[in-house]
Amino acid sequence: MDGDSYPSYTYKLRSTGPTPTGGGSFITQSFGIDKSRIVTYTATSTINRSDDMAGIPGGIYISASWQRLPYLTQGGGQVFSGNTVEKPVWWDQDVIT
Repeated sequence: MDGDSYPSYTYKLRSTGPTPTGGGSFITQSFGIDKSRIVTYTATSTINRSDDMAGIPGGIYISASWQRLPYLTQGGGQVFSGNTVEKPVWWDQDVIT
Protein backbone atom coordinates (compact mmCIF):
# COMPACT_ATOMS: atom_id res chain seq x y z
CA MET A 1 0.00 0.00 0.00
CA ASP A 2 1.24 3.47 -0.80
CA GLY A 3 1.03 6.73 1.17
CA ASP A 4 2.02 7.54 4.73
CA SER A 5 1.99 4.62 7.15
CA TYR A 6 2.77 4.32 10.84
CA PRO A 7 3.55 0.88 12.32
CA SER A 8 2.93 -0.01 15.96
CA TYR A 9 2.78 -3.26 17.93
CA THR A 10 0.55 -4.94 20.50
CA TYR A 11 1.68 -7.62 22.91
CA LYS A 12 -0.54 -10.22 24.59
CA LEU A 13 0.98 -12.18 27.47
CA ARG A 14 0.04 -15.86 27.48
CA SER A 15 0.03 -17.41 30.92
CA THR A 16 -1.54 -19.96 33.22
CA GLY A 17 -4.38 -19.10 35.54
CA PRO A 18 -3.53 -17.91 39.04
CA THR A 19 -2.14 -20.68 41.25
CA PRO A 20 -2.47 -20.40 45.04
CA THR A 21 0.83 -20.41 46.92
CA GLY A 22 -0.66 -20.23 50.42
CA GLY A 23 -1.50 -17.42 52.79
CA GLY A 24 -3.84 -15.80 50.29
CA SER A 25 -1.06 -15.31 47.69
CA PHE A 26 -1.14 -16.42 44.06
CA ILE A 27 1.38 -16.68 41.21
CA THR A 28 0.85 -16.67 37.47
CA GLN A 29 3.32 -18.51 35.27
CA SER A 30 3.93 -16.95 31.87
CA PHE A 31 4.88 -19.04 28.88
CA GLY A 32 4.99 -16.65 25.94
CA ILE A 33 3.81 -13.55 24.10
CA ASP A 34 1.76 -12.93 20.95
CA LYS A 35 3.17 -9.88 19.14
CA SER A 36 0.97 -8.27 16.47
CA ARG A 37 2.00 -5.54 14.03
CA ILE A 38 -0.58 -2.82 13.38
CA VAL A 39 -0.09 -0.37 10.51
CA THR A 40 -2.13 2.84 10.31
CA TYR A 41 -2.45 4.52 6.91
CA THR A 42 -3.37 8.22 6.78
CA ALA A 43 -3.92 8.33 3.02
CA THR A 44 -3.45 5.57 0.46
CA SER A 45 -4.89 4.81 -2.95
CA THR A 46 -4.49 1.03 -2.56
CA ILE A 47 -6.00 -1.29 0.04
CA ASN A 48 -5.37 -4.95 0.79
CA ARG A 49 -7.15 -7.59 -1.23
CA SER A 50 -9.44 -10.28 0.15
CA ASP A 51 -6.79 -12.94 -0.52
CA ASP A 52 -4.35 -11.03 1.74
CA MET A 53 -6.49 -11.99 4.76
CA ALA A 54 -5.74 -14.87 7.14
CA GLY A 55 -7.62 -18.04 6.26
CA ILE A 56 -6.47 -17.81 2.64
CA PRO A 57 -3.11 -19.54 1.99
CA GLY A 58 -0.42 -16.85 2.24
CA GLY A 59 -2.73 -14.28 3.87
CA ILE A 60 -1.10 -12.28 6.66
CA TYR A 61 -3.85 -9.96 7.97
CA ILE A 62 -6.31 -10.90 10.73
CA SER A 63 -8.10 -7.56 10.50
CA ALA A 64 -8.36 -4.54 8.21
CA SER A 65 -10.50 -1.44 8.43
CA TRP A 66 -10.77 1.21 5.70
CA GLN A 67 -12.62 4.47 5.17
CA ARG A 68 -12.97 6.23 1.82
CA LEU A 69 -11.87 9.85 2.15
CA PRO A 70 -13.83 12.65 0.42
CA TYR A 71 -11.14 13.52 -2.13
CA LEU A 72 -9.39 11.98 -5.14
CA THR A 73 -5.81 11.44 -6.26
CA GLN A 74 -4.45 13.58 -9.10
CA GLY A 75 -5.30 10.70 -11.41
CA GLY A 76 -8.91 10.58 -10.19
CA GLY A 77 -8.48 7.52 -7.94
CA GLN A 78 -10.10 7.04 -4.55
CA VAL A 79 -8.16 7.82 -1.36
CA PHE A 80 -8.53 5.71 1.80
CA SER A 81 -7.37 5.81 5.42
CA GLY A 82 -7.38 2.87 7.79
CA ASN A 83 -5.36 0.18 9.48
CA THR A 84 -4.30 -3.43 9.14
CA VAL A 85 -3.45 -5.98 11.85
CA GLU A 86 -1.10 -8.81 10.93
CA LYS A 87 -1.22 -12.35 12.31
CA PRO A 88 0.52 -12.55 15.70
CA VAL A 89 4.09 -13.76 15.95
CA TRP A 90 4.75 -16.11 18.88
CA TRP A 91 7.58 -15.19 21.27
CA ASP A 92 8.71 -17.93 23.63
CA GLN A 93 8.96 -17.27 27.36
CA ASP A 94 12.73 -16.95 26.99
CA VAL A 95 12.32 -13.35 25.73
CA ILE A 96 10.30 -12.33 28.81
CA THR A 97 12.53 -10.79 31.45
